[in-house]
Amino acid sequence: MFFHKQFSRSLGIAAGLLCLTASPAAAECVVGSEPLFDPFVPYKGGSAIVHKDSGFVFPAETAGFRRLCEMTTDFLGENFQIRYERTIGEQPIAVDITVVHLEDLTARDHYRIIKPTVMSHYASASIESEGDYFVSGREDLPAYQGIFDGQKDNVPWHVSLTAIDYGYWDARLIASYPHQLDVPAQEALMELVAAFQWQSPITQDDGD
Repeated sequence: MFFHKQFSRSLGIAAGLLCLTASPAAAECVVGSEPLFDPFVPYKGGSAIVHKDSGFVFPAETAGFRRLCEMTTDFLGENFQIRYERTIGEQPIAVDITVVHLEDLTARDHYRIIKPTVMSHYASASIESEGDYFVSGREDLPAYQGIFDGQKDNVPWHVSLTAIDYGYWDARLIASYPHQLDVPAQEALMELVAAFQWQSPITQDDGD
């Protein structure tokens, strides 16, 4: 009976996570909105979005990447997604960052649930590598990463999925770019991760 309850609970979490992936919480994008007050502006530049529940800060521009829209209000809730993009030459690098509260799931579990959805967006998708991931300077963070190859409109693409366990909060980064950008894109992504790695989300207890 105990196993049945635990198994049913795991299936429920997985189903909910896939639903959140398909339709993440979002606020309306407002073009040309006034910059938000940001006490860290000397360090990041521009206006920032704060996910109020976790405390994560998302600057308008960082490490050469640009957030896709300006917002007039903070994001709320336990599933939040935002996108950054950077262009090298005329080729795009896109990074979707999701902050989500999950229960009873490791970074590896999080990764394995999301992986089929990510791979389904590309033709002839294949796994290049997957395994535990080390977040530079943050040995305290369990993380799991997979790197995939696939095709988009007959163009070879490179995709990475990284799940990170912060405790109460979890995060994932999905990066995609044309395969021909492989080396400069990886360097750009390392810069982006470094720009965020200093942040630690607050828990519900911290916020009380």
